[in-house]
Amino acid sequence: MTDMESPDQSAAQLRLQGADDDVARSTSELAALIEALLLVATEPPTVTDLAEAASVTAARIDEAIDVLAGMTDRGWIVQRHGDRLHLATAPRFASEVSAFLGLEREGKLSSAALETLAIVAYQQPVTRSEIEAVRGVDSSGVLATLHARELIEPVSRLAAIGNPFQYGTTVSFLRLFGLASLADLPPLGNFDGTEGVTLLEQAMSGPAASEESSG
Repeated sequence: MTDMESPDQSAAQLRLQGADDDVARSTSELAALIEALLLVATEPPTVTDLAEAASVTAARIDEAIDVLAGMTDRGWIVQRHGDRLHLATAPRFASEVSAFLGLEREGKLSSAALETLAIVAYQQPVTRSEIEAVRGVDSSGVLATLHARELIEPVSRLAAIGNPFQYGTTVSFLRLFGLASLADLPPLGNFDGTEGVTLLEQAMSGPAASEESSG
């Protein structure tokens, strides 16, 4: 026998050590580590990124994030945008943070911008023509404003004639409205017995949107 180990033996030991670390690290300690990693991350990481950095499984990361979400005495929250995570200030401190950063001097969104933003938020990804089918007016200017404010962004292209951009909301949108994720959007409710989302979908399939799809 020799003291030299084969590559397979070394890999096996590393896997066993990683499994031991996964079990040994408490969920509260893992949650603290996630906060530290999110604080120093230059770009919002994925759950997989965090799992690799912490040498634990993705399931453990999700468990720890749930713990963080239940902590209401913190000055920040963990926000999800797609499959990426980042830290944001707690919504209850929004007015103080805005005043501290001088953001309260920024112009408020117009009713047209809020209306358009709501359509994007609840129906994303959505094209300009689909938005206009709901609103009944040209929305290019409003979309440009929302894009300039970094509240929406092109996320894909529709597989139709012209391949128009489809828009979705951004991390800045979540931050502005104090949402941890899009799952926290309030329900639209019912209008004359019909779900609000259903009414939006029906409006989006109107003549303007149909013309875009058919070219």
